[in-house]
Amino acid sequence: MLLGLIIVVVVTGLIVNFFRKQQGNIDVPGISNTIVSNDTKLEPTGTTEKEKSNSDQSQKTIYEVKKGDSLWKIAESNLGSGYEWTKIAKENNLKNPGFLYQGQKLNLTVVKVTALNQEKTSDAAVTVITGDNYMVVKGDNLWKISVRAYGDGYKWTTIWQANKGKISDSNKLFVGTNLVIPRDGKGP
Repeated sequence: MLLGLIIVVVVTGLIVNFFRKQQGNIDVPGISNTIVSNDTKLEPTGTTEKEKSNSDQSQKTIYEVKKGDSLWKIAESNLGSGYEWTKIAKENNLKNPGFLYQGQKLNLTVVKVTALNQEKTSDAAVTVITGDNYMVVKGDNLWKISVRAYGDGYKWTTIWQANKGKISDSNKLFVGTNLVIPRDGKGP
């Protein structure tokens, strides 16, 4: 009976895995078998009526793929974050985002951050942390502190590493804890 149960679990796992593979592949950003050209060009494209109405918020450009490029690198250099690679893949209907070829032209939509956009993303005024220390207040977490200190939430681990003696669980911060905010990649 136990052997039968194990066989059922294994077969179920194989079936689930089969259907997941049928949905498509997911490539790791920055790692690909990419063939690209040596020149990089950013050129504005023609604008449609819809684009003209949103011209203050976004700009369409054409990017020509060069040698060594990946969607991650293109997104990082042109859109400000490598995590935007999925938007490039979707906008260009790329069936295999891990494969780019030399001279391939990609449409990019660069969104300009305006005061109006900033108001929509945050209701409260966000103060930037400029010092080397920060006192935790109600509602803080390492991600929010990292965004205010570095402009990048993914650097929360830098703050956590520098304050491991004060923070036993990275998901729990206590109001009043004085945290060290490392600057220039230096620890405490």
